[in-house]
Amino acid sequence: MPPFSRHTSLMLKTFLAFSLVLLLAAARAMSSAAMPDAADQTSWPEVALPAALSLEAVEPVTPAHPKLDAALAELATARDRSAAATAAGLRYEDGRVQAHLIVRPGDEAAARVAVVAAGGAVSGAYGDTLQVWLPPAAVTELAALAVVDAIRAPDLAVLAEDEALAAVSEGVAAANADTWHTAGWRGQGVRVAVIDGGFQGYPARLGSDLPAQITVKNFVDGQPDSEVNATTAHGTACAEIVHDMAPQAELFLLKISTNVDLSEAVDYAISQGVDVISTSLTFTNASPGDGTGQFATMAQEARNAGILWVTAAGNYRETHWSGGFVDSDGDGLHEYAPDVEVNVFGPGNGNAYLIPAGVALTPSIRWNDWTEVDQDLRLLLFRYNGSIFEIVGSSNSPQTGLPSQRPTERISYVTGGAAAIYGVAIQRISGSRALHLHLLTPNRELDRRVPAMSLGGLADVAAVMTTAAVDVDVPFVREEYSSEGPINGPGGAPNGGARKPDITAFANVSTASYGARGFNGTSAATPHVAGAAAQLLSAYAMPAPGEVQDYLQSNAVDQGTTGPDTQYGYGRLLLGVPPGPANYDYHSFIPSVLVQP
Repeated sequence: MPPFSRHTSLMLKTFLAFSLVLLLAAARAMSSAAMPDAADQTSWPEVALPAALSLEAVEPVTPAHPKLDAALAELATARDRSAAATAAGLRYEDGRVQAHLIVRPGDEAAARVAVVAAGGAVSGAYGDTLQVWLPPAAVTELAALAVVDAIRAPDLAVLAEDEALAAVSEGVAAANADTWHTAGWRGQGVRVAVIDGGFQGYPARLGSDLPAQITVKNFVDGQPDSEVNATTAHGTACAEIVHDMAPQAELFLLKISTNVDLSEAVDYAISQGVDVISTSLTFTNASPGDGTGQFATMAQEARNAGILWVTAAGNYRETHWSGGFVDSDGDGLHEYAPDVEVNVFGPGNGNAYLIPAGVALTPSIRWNDWTEVDQDLRLLLFRYNGSIFEIVGSSNSPQTGLPSQRPTERISYVTGGAAAIYGVAIQRISGSRALHLHLLTPNRELDRRVPAMSLGGLADVAAVMTTAAVDVDVPFVREEYSSEGPINGPGGAPNGGARKPDITAFANVSTASYGARGFNGTSAATPHVAGAAAQLLSAYAMPAPGEVQDYLQSNAVDQGTTGPDTQYGYGRLLLGVPPGPANYDYHSFIPSVLVQP
């Protein structure tokens, strides 16, 4: 073959090979586009609701054990305990499950001895709660002891995010923080603790999107401090925003998972002289939602130590329903409306989502029976098979009036099979008193929803500064998911609750961790307020956290209903005119009537 022909042949082969690569790449791209992330709710098809949303008779069941919640009772008898723990959202390692053991008052020492004797270990404690690791076979044995009031799944932190480049949050300019930077107030001399579920990727941000030097500590059971750089980049993004707002503040990155971990992190922050705590997380079913309980105690301890604690309101406005228990047909099943006993997952327009396989659903309920705890309810998860609703998950923890029982239920379930409609029902097992219910389905919208009183746990506490979310661009529209108040009345009652949130800040902002405009939710809003507090503390000699909070609230831009309200609080974060180097009279900026302890 002449040289020219060989050259032409080689060029042709090269062209064909290159074309094949392009075609394969295009095919992969098309395949990827055709198969969106199953957890991405915006990609789920909408279909008409089934004609019948009432249910066939559901046989009531008795809780398996009066001292065990549903998840641990099921685990104790499961053949495949690892699979059962995973399905229930429990940590299971080396043949032991993480649990919370509630001790009878005065018997903590005896309970600790019993845990060790049963082959378990105690990893932490807060109040009457021991955080423990137990062999599943020992769970029922320990529950039988007189020194043990209850054993239940831990209360887990839920990150308040609504679902790599160098970046500065657009919220810095929106809050007027850049003007304060120019004036020299950059958080110098202030310590801020960001408490979160993980800070993946933070080492790569040091010296650019984060300070060159930071302090990290891990309070998650069994994890060394090096695993602060793991699990999620959520905390890293929060820390980036604090650093953007207050670039000279000293940062502490504290990793947690449970409420006991949180208590340990707060104690550590107090011991380190931290000035501001930022938590872009919530808890579900850990308290009545009336501002009382374990989180109120933690927050007041921090406040007494001079710490302003800023926390997220939650993203539950579209994933929350509340109302009185109604059963007009006497079948034991709650009616959301006449002939509606299933509240399906849907966009809120009367349609339902077709939910694909691999989606985590974690519905929970609580009700106002925190004193007697003798009104027994069961939570049910249904899948529509094309003709009827079938039970695919349930939670039936005991509410029989024994100490340390809770009026709560929670299901952890991962969808399987073909895409289908799913929904939630509530069954009364025993009791007859009037009840006020809260149904919460984090990150999964409900067809029937009630936006009011949708705050997450911790956000209801008076001693924290609760933050809602608006879009960072003018006209600063409220984010539809941003939880609103008021908090519950005493004991979880539907009336008599205080106003929350306290302030509103910015979502849909840029961070190195989540990219351009990629960080949203009240998660993004909260560290803007924490960073603003650090700026104030660097500029003014404010002796009490309440004075910092009052300054921020009095300078906020009112939105929504005139005056403080249950959607925006006092309004949108905006730092006023920065003080000059010799100006420390912050009292001139705030009405004295607002000053809190």
